[in-house]
Amino acid sequence: MEFITLLALMLFLTLIVSHIFNKMNLPAVIGQLILGVILGRGMLNIVKSTNELQLFADIGVILLMFIAGLESDLKLLRKHLGPSITVAIFGVILPVALTLLTSLIFNINMRESIFISVVFAATSVSISVEVLKSLNYLSSTSGTVILGAAVADDILAISILSVMSGTLTGNFSMKKIWTLLALWVLFVIVTYVAYRFIVPAIMKLADYAEATHAPTITALVICLIFAYFADWVQLDSVLGAFVAGIAISNTPNYNSKINRNIEIVGYSVFIPIFFISIGLNLEFTSLLKDFWLIFFFTVTGIFGKLIGAGFGARISGFNMKDSYVIGSGMISRGEMALIVAQVGYSVHLLSEEYYSTVIISIILITILAPFFLKHSISKNPI
Repeated sequence: MEFITLLALMLFLTLIVSHIFNKMNLPAVIGQLILGVILGRGMLNIVKSTNELQLFADIGVILLMFIAGLESDLKLLRKHLGPSITVAIFGVILPVALTLLTSLIFNINMRESIFISVVFAATSVSISVEVLKSLNYLSSTSGTVILGAAVADDILAISILSVMSGTLTGNFSMKKIWTLLALWVLFVIVTYVAYRFIVPAIMKLADYAEATHAPTITALVICLIFAYFADWVQLDSVLGAFVAGIAISNTPNYNSKINRNIEIVGYSVFIPIFFISIGLNLEFTSLLKDFWLIFFFTVTGIFGKLIGAGFGARISGFNMKDSYVIGSGMISRGEMALIVAQVGYSVHLLSEEYYSTVIISIILITILAPFFLKHSISKNPI
């Protein structure tokens, strides 16, 4: 019952901080991230990152990206595929280079420096999605490019991680790389077949089911299956959820009621818990001990993405204001970088000495990212 009591407390406090931050004309997600810091190890230490909490958080980010898929315009995503890939590539190159340089300056050995730079390559678009939604910017051209670039960014980061972890641990083999590529090709093929034939048929059948909210339940089942399948082929589960949302939103019998129902499920419980969970592990003792390293990781992490992704948008034909929005939307690291760091720590690519420093830097970047995105959108309203 302890978790249920804490869940009630977190949801009640989420309601309060969301109201306060909306009144201050700031995205509610910022308040929820800060609430996680207050409730977690850094301050009050009354909420621990338990398995139950992590499960709620995982469902929350899956639902968040599913909703983003439901609200995405597939035609716009196709139209801006080229710019999205360009943004993703430059949004990986510059942060990797700057983080590697920072690590070497602070005398971290080359092997660990290389891995740390890979950690900061990954973008977590879930935070940006929430800010874009709150400012009605998700379906804009810039919002579409951010979503497309984040998907490409995830694939790039996972590819780099796979090669680097294999190379640096001595477990590299071309067989593993070909297996990974084959799994990704399988994901693309199955996703296309499901999008064209299977999902429309299933959603059509759901209309005939004599059950309460049958289409919504069916959509959730498809979302979770896609999320599991993406994870099975060693991609991020949120990518599967995002693709599922796109597939359902483009079925002939799709209606916006499904989106509204899923938003109620997600935003009532799971999505706020996801945002709170990010801030729980921030510890101020490590922040003070390794202040300058954390400071430079945070600064290079923010401006590496902002300038790198922004430059990718600029050379793709976007003006300075749109490039600022796109660069800002790619700053957040969130759960993707945390997962990469955890993988590296488990195989001893990231030492205990620098693990906390990297985690704190990721959390700080994630908390600061919404401020940059809101500022950029305020300078470039639709």
